[in-house]
Amino acid sequence: MVDGIPVDNSQLNSAGARDYANAISDINPEDIESISVLKGPNAAALYGSRAAAGVILIKTKTGKSKKGLGIDVNSNAVLETLLTLPVYQNAFGQGSEGKFSYVDGAGKGLNDGVDESWGPKMDGRLIPQFFSKGVAVPFVAHPDNVRDFFQTGYALNNGISVADAGERYDYRISYNNLKQVGIVPNSGQGKNSFVFNTSLKITPKLTLTANANYSKLSSDNLPGTGGSRSTSTMLQFTWFGRQVDINQLKNYLDENGKTFNWNNSYYSNPYWVAYENTVSQNRNRIIGSLALNYKIIDGLDFNFRSGTDYYNDRRKVRIAYGTNGTPFGSYTESAFTVNENNTDATLNFNKQLNDDFSFELLGGGNIRRQYIEQNDQSAPKLAIAGLYTLKNSRDPLISSNNLSRLKSYSVYASGQIGFRNYLFANITARNDWSSTLPAQNRSYFYPSFNGSFVATEAFDIKSEALNYLKIRGGWSKVGKDADPYRLINTYAFGAPFTGNPQLTTGSIDLKPDLKPETTTSTELGVEAVFFNKRLRFDLSAYNTNSYNQILAADVSQSTGFSSKLLNAGKINNKGIEAQLGITPIKKAFTWDVDINFAANRSRVIELDAEKFLTNYVVASNSAQVIATVGQPYGSLFGTAFLRDANGNIIVNATGAPATNPTKQVLGKYTPDWIGGVYNTFSYKGISLGVLVDASFGGSIYNGTYATGTYTGVLASTLPGRAAEYGGISYYYPGNDKANGTVRVNGAAPAGVTVYDDGIIFDGVTADGKRNEKILPAQQYYKTFRNIDEANIFDASYVKLREVKLSYNLPAKWLRPLSLQGVSVSLVGRNLWIIHRNTVDIDPEVAFNTGNGQGLESLSNPSTRSYGINLNVKF
Repeated sequence: MVDGIPVDNSQLNSAGARDYANAISDINPEDIESISVLKGPNAAALYGSRAAAGVILIKTKTGKSKKGLGIDVNSNAVLETLLTLPVYQNAFGQGSEGKFSYVDGAGKGLNDGVDESWGPKMDGRLIPQFFSKGVAVPFVAHPDNVRDFFQTGYALNNGISVADAGERYDYRISYNNLKQVGIVPNSGQGKNSFVFNTSLKITPKLTLTANANYSKLSSDNLPGTGGSRSTSTMLQFTWFGRQVDINQLKNYLDENGKTFNWNNSYYSNPYWVAYENTVSQNRNRIIGSLALNYKIIDGLDFNFRSGTDYYNDRRKVRIAYGTNGTPFGSYTESAFTVNENNTDATLNFNKQLNDDFSFELLGGGNIRRQYIEQNDQSAPKLAIAGLYTLKNSRDPLISSNNLSRLKSYSVYASGQIGFRNYLFANITARNDWSSTLPAQNRSYFYPSFNGSFVATEAFDIKSEALNYLKIRGGWSKVGKDADPYRLINTYAFGAPFTGNPQLTTGSIDLKPDLKPETTTSTELGVEAVFFNKRLRFDLSAYNTNSYNQILAADVSQSTGFSSKLLNAGKINNKGIEAQLGITPIKKAFTWDVDINFAANRSRVIELDAEKFLTNYVVASNSAQVIATVGQPYGSLFGTAFLRDANGNIIVNATGAPATNPTKQVLGKYTPDWIGGVYNTFSYKGISLGVLVDASFGGSIYNGTYATGTYTGVLASTLPGRAAEYGGISYYYPGNDKANGTVRVNGAAPAGVTVYDDGIIFDGVTADGKRNEKILPAQQYYKTFRNIDEANIFDASYVKLREVKLSYNLPAKWLRPLSLQGVSVSLVGRNLWIIHRNTVDIDPEVAFNTGNGQGLESLSNPSTRSYGINLNVKF
């Protein structure tokens, strides 16, 4: 909620596999005055069913009575560098089974079409390579070849605002410009934003308030993500030959104008991908509202507000002619339009009835209209290289469009009665009518009850030891409607056949009698302040049940559908949240410590009343995120090692670990607890803030590790790859690999080739005997990619999240310059992963704002930033 208006924070879709900014980033941080959080379903009475999980309230800055000119100038510069990269091995280069020689990078040479690092030792031996034009040159490691691809990113953010206020008016006008260059070459974005906030007291009883926030986001290219060969940044680097010198690739066209790369079987040059396969984005957005407040009588106000969040988002995806895997290239244009209007009218009554009782009453209504449109057109193959228009297509254009409309009406009320300023009882009620539900279920009602008791007021406690004590509790219920068009099966138009469009059914069997989702919640809490505010404490415990959830459950495709929409599922969440504030020193030098802690336990109680469903798939990679009865929500589900009754891993006939034929629950992505500690040290005009936060428990599927282990590029694949790395010597009888491996004990038979990269997997045979079969290192490590359990890691971490040093210049220095204030800050963010249990990635990259969390797949490296900020008030 921005200034009382719901704003969209959608990711829309991820066409082009790019790192699109979420929509809320359109709000300029320098225009924000405060951010507050309303937790849980209790927020839903005023803000609707979308507030079932809580509300983020953002209040932008308004005009204040000026000192001086009322002009505020803010400027900051930030540098961004890599925080994490996979740890690579630098002993073995490109190839397979220890062999490699380059001819064309597409298979004509010895394993030169292989994009893995199971090749020869990088010990300087002479081998033809991709840049040497057939000449044998030293085969050596380039330890920083991936790191050197990335650059130092930066962001320049400059803004100015003018503000003032008088007896009958206030206003604030601001402009801000952002230029950001990413760590991936040829990536970045810019943003311009304008904000105007004002209020005018038209008459002593009538006040007009207006807010307008316009932003324009533009980017010529956004960094690629995920596993698309034509756009991904980290996909190629997780298969990258460790001998490749990245500097040899910067000129991605050879002297004949042809593409030039270390491997031509699978990939285009990474700089070609960065500079030629681009995705541009332009988003124009306005968030605005008009509000009237009329004071009818003393204590009774009428409020009217109408607000709109509108934006259009245009994207152009270019895949260049000649890209490996997409030889003819392609071109796609996507256009999104999002518009939501909310209109509210309320009556507010606030009255001190007598010395004992106070009374507050609010009643009102809301009309919400939402419109979302998406239009995509794609030229699947370009006719002419370098011309990116929809007409330049050798195949028929592929088009799609989606239109979504939603409308809802709401009435709501809230009442609170207070007794002697220490006992309060509050009741809320709301009823919604949503266009996305069938007529018989369109109306749904949700109430809440809350109470609080301020013990220090009730018992007139005047103590330096106990300054404040409050106990609170409440119960709430909230309903939630569906997405539009989830009731009636329709037919989609496809490519024409004999002059007429083909009509096809959707993949989901929709539900004409759909019901709203329901969540109930109970919460208890206590707030306390001790020792003249030197110790502050807030603790809450909650228990939440969600049921009648709207799920698309898998069904047999013989039905004509792949899934069926259901009202099903009951999930319980319970947990605690705590905040502790301590001021150990409070003199000229002040030290404040703020600690927060939260722990949640979830349990899937039921998926469907008929108990047909045992699992519900939320998201899939190699592993899956599922909801399964009796387990926490967000369980990771996938292939596992086959084990005996004692927990030993069973190996198959080759000595490789066997896979359990039944998939298993391998963990959960939700942490056991999260928390943080913020220390603030202040002396005169100097302030130092240090934030450390942590997340413990939970698991993630590490896709980077799974792939990098398979390809042999990671340092974790070094053990056993040669005698100096602990490898076991072995041979194949008669030099025939079909005969299996035999360990060298003493001298090997004459004429056989001896290898020293043998590894014995720590497991047992099916009859319980200790495994003694030797596997070549390449075969050993490749085994684990298809066993999800081997790639599940503890997601715990501790991070130095922020260090901020600020200095406010003394007023006596500023008076001769006619300045009202000057402050300088040095800020570092995401500086150090103090502890983590996963390898090769930042565990946070596996988490997002959706339900499909805990699945990491070739993610871009996380970054640290260092910045300086200057604020001058005239």
